[in-house]
Amino acid sequence: MGKGSDFMKGSKKSSKNNTVMSVITMIFIGCVIVGSFAYLYNREKKDKPDIELTEVQKLLVMDLERTYPATPREVVKLYSRFSMCIHNDDLTDEEFKKLGEKVQNLYAKELIEENPSDEYLMNLAVEVAEYHKSERKIKSYTIDSGNSIVTWKEDGKEFARLLATYSLREGKEFNTVHQEFLLQKDEAGLYKILGWRLAEKADAN
Repeated sequence: MGKGSDFMKGSKKSSKNNTVMSVITMIFIGCVIVGSFAYLYNREKKDKPDIELTEVQKLLVMDLERTYPATPREVVKLYSRFSMCIHNDDLTDEEFKKLGEKVQNLYAKELIEENPSDEYLMNLAVEVAEYHKSERKIKSYTIDSGNSIVTWKEDGKEFARLLATYSLREGKEFNTVHQEFLLQKDEAGLYKILGWRLAEKADAN
């Protein structure tokens, strides 16, 4: 009985060791499988070239509530980016509508009240059609530097004025247009566009 008892103890010990080894083996195999998948995934991801967004796509995904331009110059610069895409690119109706709605985030509420969204988009579509008919494109733009921007306070409100210069091509002809922008700080401290007008370069002073 003594020997039998020892034999049973040995069998239980051997069985326990086998179980432990089986668990370790399964864990090892699992790690190998997971590691292989991770390697293949990373390799596939690395082999795939980064997709470069177009300017239209960059503007469409822009979250202006989180990344609104900090200065009057940056506001006008972003407005100019929108203008180039809207007037130059062949947009789908959906892209045109979304870009038109997005650019209105740069406008002061007074300007929006004077140009309700539907009316604004209709007028913008007419303007863009005229650009295409005349083979007119915005080739480039420059925005006044910080030293040239005029700022002042009036009736408790803060304003800014600056010039943007646009190089246009119409057919084979090139010309330059200067636009003076007027901006006002809103309740959140963000500069919004009140309006703009054609100007001479001398108006920068």
